Amino acid sequence: MASVRCKLARYLEDLEDVDLKKFKMHLEDYPPQKGCTALPRGQTEKADHVDLATLMIDFNGEEKAWAMAVWIFAAINRRDLYEKAKRDEPEWGEWKEDKNAHVSVECREGSLEEEWMGLLGYLSRISICKKKEDYCKKYRRHVRSRFQCIKDRNARLGESVNLNKRYTRLRLVKEHQSQQEREHELRAIGRTSAKMRDGPVSSMNLDLLFEPEDQHSEPVHTVVLQGSAGIGKTILARKIMLDWASETLYQDRFDYLFYIHCREVSLGMRRSLGDLMVSCCPDQKPPICKIVRKPSRILFLMDGFDELQGAFDEHTEALCTDWRKVERGDILLSSLIRKRLLPEASLLITTRPVALEKLQHLLDRPRHVEVLGFSEAKKKEYFFKYFSDEQQAREAFRLTQENEVLFTMCFIPLVCWIVCTGLQQQMDSGKSLAQTSKTTTAVYIFFLSSLMQSRGGSQKHHVSANLRGLCSLAADGIWNQKILFEEGDLRNHGLQKADVSAFLRVNLFQKEVDCEKFYNFIHMTFQEFFAAMYYLLEEEKQWGTKNMPAGHSELPNRDVTVLLENYGKFEKGYLIFVVRFLFGLINQERTSYLEKKLSCKISQEIRLELLKWIEAKAKARMLQTQPSQLELFYCLYEMQEEAFVQRAMDNFPQIKINLSTRMDYVVSSFCIENCHSVESLSLRLLHDSPKEEEEEEEEEEDVGHCHVDQCDHPGPLDAPSHRSVTCYLTPSFCRGLLSVLSTKQSLTELNISDYTLGDTGMKVLCEMLQNPGCNIQRLRLRRCCLSHRCCAHVSSALSSSQTLVELDLSHNALADCGVGLVCVGLRHAFCNLQKLWLVNCCLTSTCCVDLAFVLSTSQSLTRLYVGENALGDSGVGILSEKAKHPQCNLQKLGLENSGLTSDCCPALSSVLSANQNLTHLYLRGNALGDIGVKLLCKGLLHPSCKLQLLELDNCSLTSHCCWDLSTLLTSNRSLQQLSLGGNELGDLGVTLFCEVLRQQGCVLRCLRLCKMYFNYATICALETLQEEKPELTIVFEPSQ
Repeated sequence: MASVRCKLARYLEDLEDVDLKKFKMHLEDYPPQKGCTALPRGQTEKADHVDLATLMIDFNGEEKAWAMAVWIFAAINRRDLYEKAKRDEPEWGEWKEDKNAHVSVECREGSLEEEWMGLLGYLSRISICKKKEDYCKKYRRHVRSRFQCIKDRNARLGESVNLNKRYTRLRLVKEHQSQQEREHELRAIGRTSAKMRDGPVSSMNLDLLFEPEDQHSEPVHTVVLQGSAGIGKTILARKIMLDWASETLYQDRFDYLFYIHCREVSLGMRRSLGDLMVSCCPDQKPPICKIVRKPSRILFLMDGFDELQGAFDEHTEALCTDWRKVERGDILLSSLIRKRLLPEASLLITTRPVALEKLQHLLDRPRHVEVLGFSEAKKKEYFFKYFSDEQQAREAFRLTQENEVLFTMCFIPLVCWIVCTGLQQQMDSGKSLAQTSKTTTAVYIFFLSSLMQSRGGSQKHHVSANLRGLCSLAADGIWNQKILFEEGDLRNHGLQKADVSAFLRVNLFQKEVDCEKFYNFIHMTFQEFFAAMYYLLEEEKQWGTKNMPAGHSELPNRDVTVLLENYGKFEKGYLIFVVRFLFGLINQERTSYLEKKLSCKISQEIRLELLKWIEAKAKARMLQTQPSQLELFYCLYEMQEEAFVQRAMDNFPQIKINLSTRMDYVVSSFCIENCHSVESLSLRLLHDSPKEEEEEEEEEEDVGHCHVDQCDHPGPLDAPSHRSVTCYLTPSFCRGLLSVLSTKQSLTELNISDYTLGDTGMKVLCEMLQNPGCNIQRLRLRRCCLSHRCCAHVSSALSSSQTLVELDLSHNALADCGVGLVCVGLRHAFCNLQKLWLVNCCLTSTCCVDLAFVLSTSQSLTRLYVGENALGDSGVGILSEKAKHPQCNLQKLGLENSGLTSDCCPALSSVLSANQNLTHLYLRGNALGDIGVKLLCKGLLHPSCKLQLLELDNCSLTSHCCWDLSTLLTSNRSLQQLSLGGNELGDLGVTLFCEVLRQQGCVLRCLRLCKMYFNYATICALETLQEEKPELTIVFEPSQ
């Protein structure tokens, strides 16, 4: 019977890290009124589940410790443990009496000799029990010593890892899915992180493996743990051995656990079961006879049944029933499995699914449990256990998480280990993780070679044939969008079930009264990986239709041109990853590795074809369809061959990509570094461009050309619904990216808006701008988390860079003091800046003095956008005073949402009449009113006014201003675009416009009346006007 301490420790082991912390907190703050002593924090803080159970009993005794645990389970909302602990609570009174009965000697009447004989017999039994207990302890110590450490695949001599520190709990389930449920799950986890079934029904704990379903069910004596290659079955088996030896698992059920490695036994010499048990013990003379007297207290853990060699179809007469009899290894294990040898003993068997059919007919009422690998939370836990340094673990996990395909595959512990090992080596070599070259293809190749490595001779050809069959099966499935395969499909591609056990998973689905068997790749990306290999494996004489079974289906077309032509056409985008793997596999270093490890030759003939495909896609105008520039960069990143990538990147003079993940940054940085001819670079998230930029682009294409269906033009001030994604760039990553850009003398335009560049990153960027080799002319830095602290560096860059002509610092909290510093650089004689955006930079009228001084002294500045700042009427008055200066070259001025009223309009009117350079004035979102417009019209009617575009959207206008505007339209000879959206002009006012615009002297080419609603007659008048004057574009809301 298990001790209270052991039982308590098992309950605590079921607590996740967060729940365990909560449990410890309640132990430290346990209410004194409940009659128990709280535990000191110093002793609980670093205690594991075993230590914690011991401390609870030491401080409070067994009964109170149990009561504390039950109360805390309820307090931390672990209802399952609460109910189980209440149900399993020992009968304390009876248990104490029982215990006393064992140590008491009954006083009986009779002769002294009889009393002495009874006492001696009792002492003899105690001595025998003590000897048995002593050997049990000795065996446990031996098992602990043997299983407490594991060796990594790449371990050097003497290196090992503590199993408890590395082991991460695996998902175990015992339900069977339907065919539809399985197919849906495969498709779901094929493109996103693998979401394991986390429901309470699906999950199963190790301590319940041998528990009956309910109190009416028969006991479970045989458990089969099935799972695909690399899923963690062997590590799980070793963990079971270690936990039993540590007295935290199966204490009340098994006295002895024996670990049997099936491959070693089947290949070893003939021996008896007793010999096999002796080989597991610490000495050559264990009490085997006494151990086998209680077979129900023995558990044989048979690891790797699928590796067991030998015949299992022999007649039962050949089986062994005597544990002393010497037999072949396969007969010995077959006898155990068939319950002919020690039938009362329990079995725990691990196997790949491919061997289930062979195993199934040998077993009697087994329980099948599937090992699913890591859940989402356990992936992260594994990383933090693998890396001793927490910061390294966090960085490695974040980088892997951003690579969606790779992170998805990390539910397989072996893949997780490969990724962590590669990143650890990267760290040890001093290389930045952000620039790691550990691609998905590289990881898959390593995983493939670790499971299929040939050993020469006939096996060499066998592995090659299996690989070809897997590849053709995968490609056939991709083209037919098929992920579940029947046994006939395997035969059609020359595959046997045993040949593909590492990569295919078996599914049994109920169909009427029978079960149907289907196979699928362990993950959909493996199907895509093998499909890519199908196009690259060189033809062999031995591989052809003559080796295929009769009636096989026709193999998929191996013409890579067909594959590339169909790229992106499939609904689910299956071919996207096939093409990525295609690029990754033609890396010459990887092809040499595959040839060496698996004896398969990868063709290099399609390299030129892939290069031509990249060139054609790079020159295509509609890259917004498939593939995007970023997707092409992912293909090149998978390849990791600089010479090839450089040649391909020569076709990208303009790079414009939207980034959303850290992996996007890594991929982009790699490709940009290998691009020597880039002229324009835009790295940003999806958001609307400034209204002023839209106007400039329209002017460049076709002045006055507007589309009626583009009525609503959300500028940055209209709070457009753009995707908001925070992009975290470390200073080191900024330096890496910017150092790459600083070497690109061809680069003239850079847009890195929406990066959290920060003041530190801005300092690095300004140093780059001052580099003599830097030729950047246009720089966009919207929403880059800049403050006034970086403005001194900006000023230095402006005063030393003679190439920079456009600078956008909008949506950064520069404040008045920061802009004052920027203006120092703008006034420098070497500064050639022509366009400056300072929209929404937390400015007030205070900064207008510095800006006004720049307007009167700078010979280059022609465009200034300072909208969405609290400049007020006084600030605009200061700017206007200098804007009238004869030396002011200002052409475009943006003052949207600047808190203006009609009080500033006389000053603006004087600028319009004095400055003949000013052509664009943006005033939307200011409460100018009808009076303000009347004042503006005085300046607009001046013969010297050359204004071409005027924005008055949302300026609190009514029909009363329409007469002044109508006079303007008939008299002004320069105004071509007028925007009046969001005002209450009314039907009468707009009808007046229609009459005026019909006149021959009106030169207006575009009238915007967005967000305004008119009656039917007014709409008809607008539509009639458009028909009469096709050169005039009117933008308005259509009738509902």
